[in-house]
Amino acid sequence: MYIGKLNTKDSKLSGSYSYRNRGTKHPFPPNKIFSSSGADKGEINFGTGSLCSGNPVGWNWESLMDVGLDVRIDLSKECFVGAVCIELLEESAVQAVEVFSEANSGLKCIGRFDAQTGGLLEGEFTVPVSYHAQVLVVRFISNLKDIVISKLDVIGAIPDSPNLYPSPVNAKFEQDKISLHTLKTISLADDSQDAEFAAKYLQNRVSERFDYDLSISQSDSHSLSLESENGILLGIDNNIKEEGYKVSISSEGANLTASNRLSLLYAIEAFVQLCDNGKFPMCEIEDYPYKPIRGFHIGLPPREEIEFAKRLIRYVLIPMRYNILIVEFAGGMRFDRHPKISEAWVQGNQAGIEGTQPLFPHGSMVAGGELLEKDEVRDFVKYVKSFGIEVIPEVQSWGHVQYITYAYPEIAELAEEAIGDKKMDTRSADQPPSTFYHHSYCPSLDKSYEIIYDIIDEIVEVVQPEHYVHMGHDEIYQIGICPRCKDIDHSDLYAKHVTRMRDYLKDKGLRMMIWSDMLHSTERYLTYPAITKLPKDIVMLDFIWYFHFDIDMEDHILPHGFDVVMGNMYSSHYPRFESRMAKEGMIGGQVSTWCRLDEYYLAKKGKIFDLLYSAEMLWSDSYNSNAREVYTRIVQEMIPQVRDELRGISKPETYKKIAEPIALPQSATPSLPRELNAEIKDILGAGNGNANDSICSNAFDLSQAQRLTDTSIKVEVSKKYSKLVFLHATSNNAKRIAWEPLTQVGEYIVKYSDNKEVVIPVEYAGNISVWTRPFAKPMPQQFYRHQGYVATYMSDPLIQAKTEDGKDITALGYEWVNPYPDNEIVSISCSGNGLTDAEILLLGISGIR
Repeated sequence: MYIGKLNTKDSKLSGSYSYRNRGTKHPFPPNKIFSSSGADKGEINFGTGSLCSGNPVGWNWESLMDVGLDVRIDLSKECFVGAVCIELLEESAVQAVEVFSEANSGLKCIGRFDAQTGGLLEGEFTVPVSYHAQVLVVRFISNLKDIVISKLDVIGAIPDSPNLYPSPVNAKFEQDKISLHTLKTISLADDSQDAEFAAKYLQNRVSERFDYDLSISQSDSHSLSLESENGILLGIDNNIKEEGYKVSISSEGANLTASNRLSLLYAIEAFVQLCDNGKFPMCEIEDYPYKPIRGFHIGLPPREEIEFAKRLIRYVLIPMRYNILIVEFAGGMRFDRHPKISEAWVQGNQAGIEGTQPLFPHGSMVAGGELLEKDEVRDFVKYVKSFGIEVIPEVQSWGHVQYITYAYPEIAELAEEAIGDKKMDTRSADQPPSTFYHHSYCPSLDKSYEIIYDIIDEIVEVVQPEHYVHMGHDEIYQIGICPRCKDIDHSDLYAKHVTRMRDYLKDKGLRMMIWSDMLHSTERYLTYPAITKLPKDIVMLDFIWYFHFDIDMEDHILPHGFDVVMGNMYSSHYPRFESRMAKEGMIGGQVSTWCRLDEYYLAKKGKIFDLLYSAEMLWSDSYNSNAREVYTRIVQEMIPQVRDELRGISKPETYKKIAEPIALPQSATPSLPRELNAEIKDILGAGNGNANDSICSNAFDLSQAQRLTDTSIKVEVSKKYSKLVFLHATSNNAKRIAWEPLTQVGEYIVKYSDNKEVVIPVEYAGNISVWTRPFAKPMPQQFYRHQGYVATYMSDPLIQAKTEDGKDITALGYEWVNPYPDNEIVSISCSGNGLTDAEILLLGISGIR
């Protein structure tokens, strides 16, 4: 599927564009001439005219006055239009830009971008659209200023071929297809353990997704070509680029080859993704990664979430082409050489939970604040590595070592006079942890090294890392303050400690990664001169980017010869990604969680959506940040399947889902926002008055949609369901405070025939959002840098529409899994809580069997 600029010859669309007087068919050719081509009149084919040739095109203010003009763009076929990107030359401006879809019924506004009150739009800006259309009208509304357009790019996708995500390097598709059921056997092209492992993986994936069994056999010839029809050939091909794979599907069968075990699994995931209604397109696909490091950073999973963590590896990291898992240990694994650390970790976390002392830093993130045995960690690491994913342990050293200093306070870096906690402005800075726990150890004490070396040894023995150990070294808030260190230059202290850690690992045949924030010239740290004193084989994870959106911070590190990874690379906020990742020395990125590893917390913080979205950025060199709405639509369509897989309840596609509408009681207060009410009427009207319309395969009765107050309504059910889907939104937004619990705006109480009750909290930014918010639109403020997406996993955007003036309408379907599917549901009590003006707009409920 082509993703990118649509109004260009590169899209292979035979489209055209023209300039018109606003709201008419009357031509309005430009009267400010910047090119002598003379091709800016009439209907202009893509690839010709000023706009397609990179030349500006303009109109003087006398011809525009306060009216403006239309640019009509015929794409020649229906496409998904994500956004319209516009650039105006200096000294030209507009009051607003509107984007319309033109159809037989007239113009429908599908996007708009307005100047702030009393202002004008100048320079570059983007009009989000997210709509299927063939003919667009881009309307420039003037305000007695020249309009000179230097760029007008329609960004979108052409649904002319199957979608593979992340996008492959090369893909050629034919019209012909073959049926899955014609494929009988998986043959191994070689007798390697990698091919054998991949064959079983493919066998399992096809069985669980399509309820179809494939047998496995060994090829006698060890050829990478199919010997007979009706088969799938798997094999390792050393001639394929590193981490690359190839998929070839023809009338004879399928051939999946790759450079190693993990990339062979990538090929299998691409193969599975290509299957649509039991058929595969005949195709040739060649693919390989843009960057070598595509990582995910977590803390050790809690004991009760290890199986969830394994499903996350299998159903997200592998399909999304990640190759590295960075695991922070802190005190979450039992240390045999230092039982005091383990005892202190458990005691400190428990006391924090009980409220007798501050929460333990990174406590809930690592092992849920509890203690994993080495065999449990070893088993989890073995599982991850079995797929070919590299596991890199993170050993926090020097800073963030409360797990050590709480057990050994005598090595803590302490000033002679206590320094109290300082409240930071968290809109632009991270809040340091409580000084109740000593943040750093003294780097001038031999005992500090004895302890950290022991910890390294025990973790390395369990993980057996292949190439790297991550040694932390970030946010060292207490440095050079004890009597031993206070007279030593901070950069010398830093260089000495980092180099000792690097040398210790090098003796084990391992390289070191560290966070690189301490090597930037900032007001907080005096360690930045150390950058000239460190070995160049250290890999720098640069996360400080999110404190300076306006600066390419990696430019402080790259000139010194270090490889740089985009640390904490959040797709919601990372600016200028394409130009920055293309720099020499930028070797990849990693997404971080910084929360307990379970479904609820990852969903709450938008991390699963972030993982899915970021995959395109790290894998494909064709990623286009202007196509955010296109990638968002692709990811949102993937989430229902991923969600069931992560919950361990996924069913093969052959299983039919039965959805039934559950009628809401007649409402005394049905008052919905006017635009949302109009959309519901349109849906009902499209169904010829039938109130049981299907919305994304869910059946709803929308005829009694209503606003919930703090008075409960009772919905009668008297049936058994495996899931319930609540189609809802809020009337206004509620507070979303980073790192804090979500705001509860109401609850649904499910009552069973055996008198059981389950209370379902309705939480803003978790399973519900305001009806005017586009799905997965990032929270742009720097404050939300770690948690930039809201309500992107628990609920699906089942209604996505536009108001008359082109603004977004979104209603989410919150899919709740019934813990007692064999019990009859008698009723559901639904209510708001009246604590905010974000009232629940309950549009309908669907029961799933």
